[in-house]
Amino acid sequence: MKIVVIMCVEEYADKARKLLRDSNISTFSEGDIRGYHLPKNISTDNWFADKHSPENSNFFFTMCDEDKAKELLSAIKQCKVETENEHVHAFQLNVEKFIN
Repeated sequence: MKIVVIMCVEEYADKARKLLRDSNISTFSEGDIRGYHLPKNISTDNWFADKHSPENSNFFFTMCDEDKAKELLSAIKQCKVETENEHVHAFQLNVEKFIN
C-alpha cells in the first residue's frame, strides 16, 4: 500500500483531479492550503510590499496499491514535462500498516 501526495497551486487543481481520475484512482482526499515562496534575494526593504505573500494551493492524497501509485506518478511527471510546470509536486510514501 502506498500514499501518493500531490501539491499544486490552485490554478492546477482541476488538472490534478483529472490526473487522479485518468489514473483510475477511485478515492482521494483534497484540501486547500496556503503556500509560501520566500525569495532568497530581496532587492528592496519596501515595507509596502509583502515579501511573504501566500499562494492559494491544494493538496491531494490517496492510498493505493503500488501499480496505481506508479501509474499516477508517471502521469504527473509527464504532465509536468508537457506543460513545463513548476507548480505541481508529488511524492509517494510507503504505508507500514493499514486497517481497512
